[in-house]
Amino acid sequence: MRTLLVFFFCISFLAQEVAAQRVLLRLIPGQKAALETEYRYKEVFDHRIKKSSIGEVFERAGHKLPVVIDGDLEQSAARFFEESIQPKDSAEKEIQVRIYNIDLSEVFNPETKLYEGQLELEIGFFVVGSFDPVHLLDYSGAIQYQRSGFRMNRVEEVLNRLFYNSLVYFDAWIKGQALSNRALAKSFRLDIVEPDRVSKVDKVYYDPDRPLVWNDFKARPNPGSKNNATIFTSFSLGGVSLMDSGSVVQTLEINVYMLPMQSWVKEPSAYGLNHEQRHFDVVRIVADRLIHRLENMDLSLDFYQAQINEAYLDAYREMNRLQELYEQGVNHGLDLEGQAQWNQWIDEALAGDWKRIEGLLAGVKR
Repeated sequence: MRTLLVFFFCISFLAQEVAAQRVLLRLIPGQKAALETEYRYKEVFDHRIKKSSIGEVFERAGHKLPVVIDGDLEQSAARFFEESIQPKDSAEKEIQVRIYNIDLSEVFNPETKLYEGQLELEIGFFVVGSFDPVHLLDYSGAIQYQRSGFRMNRVEEVLNRLFYNSLVYFDAWIKGQALSNRALAKSFRLDIVEPDRVSKVDKVYYDPDRPLVWNDFKARPNPGSKNNATIFTSFSLGGVSLMDSGSVVQTLEINVYMLPMQSWVKEPSAYGLNHEQRHFDVVRIVADRLIHRLENMDLSLDFYQAQINEAYLDAYREMNRLQELYEQGVNHGLDLEGQAQWNQWIDEALAGDWKRIEGLLAGVKR
């Protein structure tokens, strides 16, 4: 019995000695009222270079001991942030936190007989979306404290207060930015405009009340071309996106135009002018169809720019294809019957009836 008793005391002593080699601090959520938020915390990443300890403190005998945060820091911090807020049902944004540094330093003041310390915290807040997280804000804070040798829990209190301060700081920032920061937008709106453009010498804008005249064809004719006339027509799509009351508003401006300095005619005639006007009309039809597609697309907040660009490229290819079909169908204007038929189809399409045009694009024979 005596031998077993001595062995027991040895084990107990060693266990206490190992436990006394470091100081464990806990992150404890729920000590203060939860903040009502329009966002949720998704994850926390530990980006500290030195992860073994956050610093050193003095124990009662005056020896320094390393300080570590109890458990896995990423999990503990994630739980702290998640349980310190109360997201609304409408909360959609997810926030990622990155911990860059936690630094604790402490000295003994012989005059006050107190230990004086400072705890510093540096973290970053990111919003999570469909792509890489977007940086929102960095927090860098510090708290100074004093304690007696018997108040080791004071350090833990400071740690929790510093983390909570970062949470409050970010919450105040995001509430002030919610309506103006694009990364925090909750919805998307598309506005398509066609401003009244005044035609100039070098650019004529499409206007149903102002059809083309031969004077719009200012380039020198190509003597080697078999064509009697050539017209350069196209359309452009541009715009700007702005924030409006928490929504991204994408304004698009569409212009249909012809370039006089790249358009020419050899022998002007009313029939020939109509043929060239119909090339211009085709571009107007393609622009109308693009507007219709964009207005009926399910444009997402994360991918709307790519979706708009794709729709624009599709329309551009459609324009080239439709111009080819038109030229083939009228044999470059030499087929009078074909020209009359295409005149009718184009008029229908300008009025919003695209059935024949869509059939031609799909390869349906007339």
